[in-house]
Amino acid sequence: MTYENKYKLAEKSGIMLPKEILKGENIVGIYEFFYYTNDSDKICFYIGKSTNIKGRLLDSSEGHIYRYLKYYIQNNKLECNYYVPSKIDEYINKGYKIKLEIKEIDYKDTSFSRAAHRLAFAELQEIVAYQTIGQCLDQLPEGVGKNEENFWNNNYKLDNNNLKI
Repeated sequence: MTYENKYKLAEKSGIMLPKEILKGENIVGIYEFFYYTNDSDKICFYIGKSTNIKGRLLDSSEGHIYRYLKYYIQNNKLECNYYVPSKIDEYINKGYKIKLEIKEIDYKDTSFSRAAHRLAFAELQEIVAYQTIGQCLDQLPEGVGKNEENFWNNNYKLDNNNLKI
């Protein structure tokens, strides 16, 4: 299936992707998934980064949108345990539409480390901004899992009155 076919199938399924994703050139940046009933009420549920956003979303091995189309549209729900495709399915089943927005990041530099950190920092800034307003709260940093969460719960969690539990 071509990128254009996947784009059209996603659109039919209620996922609005920006047209620039189909352009030939590579897009480096961050991508943000929202669910909404109208644009003024959109809620962010996931933010990611990539040096190849089209591939990250639509390629057959790792693509968020491709996985949704494969596992949910083709009725293989039991095989899918990926976060983004399962959230897309959850929100579409609740009657929402899904919208993806892209923010390009300048990746040109004389230092790979500096370029990579600039991309990672842009992603983190967006996640923190949305978490500040109560969105994207289920998204964890890379490398953080249950052990870290349990340690936090036992040592740092505050109740609603800012008292340690």
